[in-house]
Amino acid sequence: MFFLACVSCGNKTETSPKATEWVAGPTIGTLDLLAVDFIDDNTGWAVGDIEPGGTAGSIFHTTDGGRSWQPIAQTSEIYAAIHFLSSTDGWIAGYGGRIERTRDGGRSWQVERSEREGEVLNSIFFIDDERGWIAGGRGLVLRTTNAGQSWQVIFTARVEDLWSVRFATPELGWIVGDDGLILATTNGGNSWSARSCPAKNALYGIAVASRNLIVAVGEGGTILRSEDGNTWTMVQSNTSETLNSASTSSTNIFWAVGSRGASVGSSDGGRTWNSAAPVSSRTLTAVAITGRAHGVAVGRRGATQILQQTSK
Repeated sequence: MFFLACVSCGNKTETSPKATEWVAGPTIGTLDLLAVDFIDDNTGWAVGDIEPGGTAGSIFHTTDGGRSWQPIAQTSEIYAAIHFLSSTDGWIAGYGGRIERTRDGGRSWQVERSEREGEVLNSIFFIDDERGWIAGGRGLVLRTTNAGQSWQVIFTARVEDLWSVRFATPELGWIVGDDGLILATTNGGNSWSARSCPAKNALYGIAVASRNLIVAVGEGGTILRSEDGNTWTMVQSNTSETLNSASTSSTNIFWAVGSRGASVGSSDGGRTWNSAAPVSSRTLTAVAITGRAHGVAVGRRGATQILQQTSK
């Protein structure tokens, strides 16, 4: 069980702590789930691996907060990234450099970028219905300014694998990657430069609450926090498990999930973190937090978990 502490928001202080807990959700098939995204407490999508031979992969959809999931489209590609802006408009990206878009909530998909041999796309993020970015293997960054009709390769001069990209404003964004790499842009992703990082471990996830509050997580329980996007400090995570993904729903609430079912949460803007009891030993690969007491994590062999307010 994880207790949300009282928090201060400007001159207003919340004085109603709530207890939350992770509980087991349904197992979605037998394949690894690699990415999840929600637009509200109820509506979300998940994507992941395919069967050997390139067949029998699915895109899954939930309308009840992750309590049940339905396969709404088939795929022959491994997708490791997903982002929706509304109940109808979303994008997926993954291995082979392929990008697809839906305009009907995921029931049908149109290819916006075809396969590129050797490319791996790990993370996708749109700030609005026109501007989006993708981070991938070996320093690859893509940008679109026309809703994905075309994607521009942005030169980064990096060789590290890049794992997660997020923006706070149309101009201000960050990417994290191997060897403690943090890249930042102040011009909408037209150019990127490295920021000094106190960690050398790989960073796999980044969560942006605002332009003044960003959290990055990664290998060996690494958690970094920044209040300006330039200066980063390491904070104690209370876990040694690798953290694969992070998410935030406000300027105060963060969750990160990782290997062997690890999940750690913060209710004070990432300053302190508490470890929640693992629901299972399956590695969690991605998490989406939509409220103070709601979120969904997905992982290996179709594992899902649901964050909810405890009844105790």
